[in-house]
Amino acid sequence: MIIVMSDLHFADSSSLAIGGHYFNHNLPPEVYRAFFSEILEFIRNENIEDIDLVLAGDIFEVTRSALWLKDRLRPYAHNDDVTEGSELEGRINEIMDAIAADQRVAATLDIFRNLTVQLRRPVRIHYIPGNHDRLLNASRRIRNRTRSFLGMVPSDLPFENQYLHRTNGETKILIRHGHEYDAANFGADVRLWPEIPTLIDKMYYDRPCFGDIVTTEIAAKLPILFKEYYTEKDILVDKDLSVMFQRLIDFDNVRPANALINFLFSTPGLSMRDVWELIEPVFVKMLDDLVFYPEIGKQIITYGGMKGFSAASLKALLKTRFWRRGLPFWMIKTLLSPVSRRSKIGDQSEIILKEECLRKPNSPVRCIVSGHTHNPTVQLMKIEKGIETYYINTGTFRNIITATPNLRDFGRLRSKARVLIFKQGERNPEYNRPTGWSFDFTARHGFGAMPPEQSDSLHFN
Repeated sequence: MIIVMSDLHFADSSSLAIGGHYFNHNLPPEVYRAFFSEILEFIRNENIEDIDLVLAGDIFEVTRSALWLKDRLRPYAHNDDVTEGSELEGRINEIMDAIAADQRVAATLDIFRNLTVQLRRPVRIHYIPGNHDRLLNASRRIRNRTRSFLGMVPSDLPFENQYLHRTNGETKILIRHGHEYDAANFGADVRLWPEIPTLIDKMYYDRPCFGDIVTTEIAAKLPILFKEYYTEKDILVDKDLSVMFQRLIDFDNVRPANALINFLFSTPGLSMRDVWELIEPVFVKMLDDLVFYPEIGKQIITYGGMKGFSAASLKALLKTRFWRRGLPFWMIKTLLSPVSRRSKIGDQSEIILKEECLRKPNSPVRCIVSGHTHNPTVQLMKIEKGIETYYINTGTFRNIITATPNLRDFGRLRSKARVLIFKQGERNPEYNRPTGWSFDFTARHGFGAMPPEQSDSLHFN
């Protein structure tokens, strides 16, 4: 049996702490313990001899870490630039240590290391890097550190960028992270390719991309700059500052991404003018950094695909530092709108149909699985000679902030999805049709109270 999980986003929570209070996006270990207990109950009496657990990317939140912001070192480096003993390798290991030190993450990693005991069957873990943990494939030491956290067998080999399950020499299941379909977060725009090969060249996975910069220079940086500008002391005692700080922390959890602007400017208890007065100095500092660190501005132009007039215009604007005369709201909305547009991921069926294994006549592939979008779904891609081929998106294991249809109001949900794929010869307890394989897909969203360990945290909402 194959279990597929993605987008766990284990993160360092200490960098956003103020006054001993933590803002922890990591789900409690009880969520994972219950998840695997449910799987055990589901397969307890079936002929499942062993399990392949595929961790399909964005497992560790390496890119969005405040530890990148303490100097000029940045995560948008090519994997080949991360040499053994280099500053970059040291920073990545520092971030991984900080993530693993989080109380929730430490307990969850212990669950992963003991899955063979919990599921009462041998469990092989396969790791596929995503766009947020791309750098974990950069050096031998980093890969083995990652493997040790998860209880994987040590190996000097790079992580594969996809997982292929083969039966009788034929590929039946293809599992990716899914950032391959997202031009802002992958080293190539596969939308322009006539078809997507099953094995995409490694060089595209090793490249930095536009999304790396957005994650670090906006999503990770804004709450840090806010804390530096207003100080922890004032944030702790001022309700408006507290609410705004929480809003900036949650900025990257908003779905759909084109609702980001509305999310900031619909902060409870504050008018749009109030919000802008609070965050304008923070945006000014963020833009100043683009001037003081000119390599960042160059990388935005390069990875953002800007050419000709648009690239020249941005360079000229950065030189003038026009924002020093004030930033009207319409201007910041204009600046951030391209980020939202590029980040928006809707129906992916058109691009997934470009997969070589789907275009090929009489293809043996029965299922393509990916994550990345945080939107769990199942789609029937084609039927050929009575044989069905599906696409499954694994969603995410994290708290998500979802918008109303008019993108004006926002709620909070806990999301998790269970994807179990039964190999040939294995019996799905709930499905006996003799197809040679089957899958069980369950998407769950929860709403309710904070976990008990958060009862002493600040509640800004």
